[in-house]
Amino acid sequence: MSPRETLLYKMRTLSRYILGQQVAPFLFGMFVIMFILILDFLYKNLEILIGKGVPLLVAADLLLLSMGWMMVMAVPMAVLIATLISFMRMSSDNEIVAMKTGGLSLLAIARPVLLAGLALSFLMIPVHNFVVPETNHMLANLLVSIHRKKPALHLRDGVFMNDIKGYSILVDKSNGCEIEGVTISKLEKNKPAQTIRARHGEISFSDDGNTLIIKLYDGEIHDVDEKDPKRYLRLSFSEHTMYIPDAGSQLVRLEREHRGDREMSITDLRGEMARVGAKIESEQAKVRDVIKESASELEAFYRAETSGDQTGSAAVRRADAIVSSTADKLASLRRQIDSQRRRVRSLSVEVHKKIALSFACLVFVTIGVPIGVRSREASAGAGMMISILFFAVYYAFLKVGENLADRGMVHPLVSMWAANMVLGAVGVWLLLRANRELPFLPARSRRRADAERT
Repeated sequence: MSPRETLLYKMRTLSRYILGQQVAPFLFGMFVIMFILILDFLYKNLEILIGKGVPLLVAADLLLLSMGWMMVMAVPMAVLIATLISFMRMSSDNEIVAMKTGGLSLLAIARPVLLAGLALSFLMIPVHNFVVPETNHMLANLLVSIHRKKPALHLRDGVFMNDIKGYSILVDKSNGCEIEGVTISKLEKNKPAQTIRARHGEISFSDDGNTLIIKLYDGEIHDVDEKDPKRYLRLSFSEHTMYIPDAGSQLVRLEREHRGDREMSITDLRGEMARVGAKIESEQAKVRDVIKESASELEAFYRAETSGDQTGSAAVRRADAIVSSTADKLASLRRQIDSQRRRVRSLSVEVHKKIALSFACLVFVTIGVPIGVRSREASAGAGMMISILFFAVYYAFLKVGENLADRGMVHPLVSMWAANMVLGAVGVWLLLRANRELPFLPARSRRRADAERT
């Protein structure tokens, strides 16, 4: 084996070793972050899931679909955690020193991790572009279906149950399907309420799970004659069965054709931008037509006034009416154009966000290497805290940039790439200084900081 082949073999072995050190902390970071996101998701949706009586399999489906957007949040953070923890460990075990003693610079040591971060960034683009929009769309459909689902029938002793539209149910005691001391008020618009009382009964759902069946025993029906409201009717029964449709708790899944911004791929977003752009051009053409029409009316009015066909007061009123009508039309068109332009900016923000978020992996690798090398004595917990801090800064950049872009104060490209550009520049600066074994803070700033501490 030639010296060159030997060197290449050693570099490949070292690269595999460095990349191998990333695997365990990356999986650890993914587990912790996904666990936190899942807990937050369950906390926010627990009331809906319980209140609507959502089956366990549907809840699991909801959680599985939510992992699409969770994953794109967790991967960049896990990359930063893996980079920090692995380089902290190698630095504390003097492995970085040994590699440098062997003639490698920090840039050469970090090269496989940087290339892996770049490859992962490109891999995340189709995830953002195809996987996340589809899971978001399916998640939105399922959430709409759950919100439209009838609530599960929960009878509480001595408390009116008003979840079923048009009915109010009160039971003295309930034991599963068995109910005692039943009072049911049937409420219809523009009609007197019908009241049904029974000593006991049974409650169940039909086979399709959509019709509520109430069997009542030993009771009375109290009603008012519709033809003669002064007549009060009371009917005794030994057995009476009520069928209440559309009262079941069965979940009916809906398929929405409409897609929100986060449910579209880049191609769909650009197609929507083109459609909205064409609508803006149409509205602008209407503005020109309104101005031309108004100018023609004013010109005709001026000619009629100069020829003496209109009196002074009538002429003024006519001119004011033309100007006022034109101003109202232009104001309405301007509002529509402004709304469409905001829509275009929002779509453009989403396009740039999909790509910019993908390259957050490379940005966090660039930041993680120098900080990890310099943090010899730090623990995995410290790595987590540093990662959360940087991700919070990154997320703040995104949110502020998105709001500014939606208001038209900043171009969407700048607003969405600002976080990558700023933090990426900081990471490159730290990496270059660490490569030259220079302190992160200039000497004067460090002396000033030391003097302030003393």
